[in-house]
Amino acid sequence: MKITYVKNKDIDRDRYDHCLKKSFNANVFAYSWYLDTVCEDWDLLIEGKYETLCPLPIKKWMGLTLVKQPPLVPYLGVYSTKHLTPEKVSLFLKAIPYNNIKLTLNHFNQLNTSFRKTTKKIAALDLIASYEKILDRYTPKGKKLLSQNDGTFVMRSIRSDEYISFLRQIQGRKITYYTQLSRIMNFALRYKSAGIYSVYSPRNELIGAIFLIKTNNRLYVIDCIENEEGKKRFAIFRAVNHILQTNCESNLTLEIPFNCASLTPLISFDFHQCLNFKKSVLW
Repeated sequence: MKITYVKNKDIDRDRYDHCLKKSFNANVFAYSWYLDTVCEDWDLLIEGKYETLCPLPIKKWMGLTLVKQPPLVPYLGVYSTKHLTPEKVSLFLKAIPYNNIKLTLNHFNQLNTSFRKTTKKIAALDLIASYEKILDRYTPKGKKLLSQNDGTFVMRSIRSDEYISFLRQIQGRKITYYTQLSRIMNFALRYKSAGIYSVYSPRNELIGAIFLIKTNNRLYVIDCIENEEGKKRFAIFRAVNHILQTNCESNLTLEIPFNCASLTPLISFDFHQCLNFKKSVLW
C-alpha cells in the first residue's frame, strides 16, 4: 500500500469529492468546499487513485506547521470506498509528515493497540422508526414538555444573515466564527442541502434557531442558539422535535457533533465514539 502526500494546490477536487460521496463513512466536514471555508490551509494523504483519503487541516503557529482541526470541524480522519482496518487507519496517521498533530477521527476509524486512545462522544439518533417509536427515546421531562402547549411554534422563516445577527446578539465569539458559519450557510442553502429552523414565542418573537446540513443520509446540526426566553421555553428541544417529527421513517440519522447539553436531559441519544489522536510536544 502506497500513501501519497498531496499539497492543496495539487488536489483533484472532483476526484476527491467523488470518492467522499462514494465512501461508506463520508461526512460533510471532509468535503472540499467545507474545508476550503474553515481551514487556513489543508493538504491530503491518498491511497491509490483517490480510493482512500485523509484530509489534513493545516495551521501555522510560531513557525511551526500544526495539523489541527478548526472549531467548525468536530472530526475528520480516514475515508474510503473500501473496508477500513485499524491497521490501515494507523498507517495513514503514521504517514502524516508533521510532529504536531491533534485530530479527532470519525467513528468508523479504529486504531491498533500501539496508539493511546481517548474518545469524544457524538450524539446521534436514527430516524428510520415512526415518530411514535422515536418518542420512546424522550425522557419523562421531554415528554412532559411536549404535552404542554405553551404557544411556541417552529418555522423555516429566516435568512442566514438574520440567523448570524441573532447569534451575535447572544453569543460572543471570534469574528472568524461568524464569517465562516455565514459562508457555510450560504453555500449549503444555495445548493438546497441545508435548512434553518426558527422558534417563535406566543408573541411571534424569535427565541431560538437551528441550522442543519443534509448529506450522505445524515442531518448534521451545525449550530443552534436560543435567547433567555428560548431557554425557558426549551426552544432548541422544540426545534429538534419538529425535525424528528418531519423526518421520521426515513433513511436518515440526526447527528449533533457540537454541544448538545440542553438536549441530553430530554432525549436519550445514541453516542458515536470518535477516537482522538495526538502527536505533539505542545499538547
